[in-house]
Amino acid sequence: MSLPHGRATTVIVEPIDGGWLVRFGSLLVIEVGHGDWRESSPLGRPVVAAGAWQGSTFVADLYVITAPHRVRLILDTGTRTATATWSAVPLTGPSLELHLRSP
Repeated sequence: MSLPHGRATTVIVEPIDGGWLVRFGSLLVIEVGHGDWRESSPLGRPVVAAGAWQGSTFVADLYVITAPHRVRLILDTGTRTATATWSAVPLTGPSLELHLRSP
């Protein structure tokens, strides 16, 4: 699956104990909890995430702990698309990678 805006990014969801690993290309891996929040720091800045499958659609909420922003990730296996929508687009731009990178 690819995110439709900006550069194409393959998104893969892999099951792990108590949740999933969501891979954005080869650079970014975020742990997503099922039924609870799971914390990871893929690029040095902490993020918590929780999600679930709803039929053929995977929905996850990602919260960047050090910022007031969150991202809703929706992966639709039927259409093979992925969308990442910010609750409010950060002033520095919508790049998730930028906001997860440690300063």
